[in-house]
Amino acid sequence: MVKATRRGEPYCVTVSNGRFELLADTHKNGTGGAAGMRPHELLESALAACVCISIEMAAARAGVSVPNPIVEVNVERSDEATRFRVAVRCEAPLSDAARVIVRAAVPQSPVAQTLGRAVQVELGEVVADT
Repeated sequence: MVKATRRGEPYCVTVSNGRFELLADTHKNGTGGAAGMRPHELLESALAACVCISIEMAAARAGVSVPNPIVEVNVERSDEATRFRVAVRCEAPLSDAARVIVRAAVPQSPVAQTLGRAVQVELGEVVADT
């Protein structure tokens, strides 16, 4: 579970999983935007981190070298669809086997699998914290 708590700056929140904390905010009408990543950047971050870890795990299982992958994710939103564009760059040329590992790891990463399914957002109860 992750919890977001409002901070003093406009549109700024602390996000915590109980062990680690980060700041997130957004910029709207000249207000906010200087304290942390925007919420959609956090979504991109989750996918990028998961893909990078998935590549490392798949390469280790296959005994293949994938030299220091760097994963970049960009989310494109429209009324019709949301598309996550993933780019993987490595410090050195990849072997054919490594290229196969990378191509398979991207759509098979757990976050990519989650984002590829129908998603519902449900609101639980809203209570006063006394």
